Amino acid sequence: MKEIKLSKPIRAHGEDVHVLELREPTGKDVRELGFPYTTTGDAGVKLDAGTVAKYVSRLADIPLSSVDSMTPSDLNAISWEVAGFFLGTSTPDNS
Repeated sequence: MKEIKLSKPIRAHGEDVHVLELREPTGKDVRELGFPYTTTGDAGVKLDAGTVAKYVSRLADIPLSSVDSMTPSDLNAISWEVAGFFLGTSTPDNS
């Protein structure tokens, strides 16, 4: 599980949420959602915001509407945490 502290709380399941806990994705998650990124010609990675949002919703067990209400900076940070499950890298624990 990865914990991500949000800079601004979101509403999920009728409660204010300040920290999201992401479980590790399973093979079933990948089969159903696909990979949340594509590689670019210069060995870079481009995240797919729509797929990342679905992963955040599923891995944190929150509705997509809660993901939609996240600040851009929080969504960016959590997006790279999701990518880290696949790429073997992530940002340091910021909780």
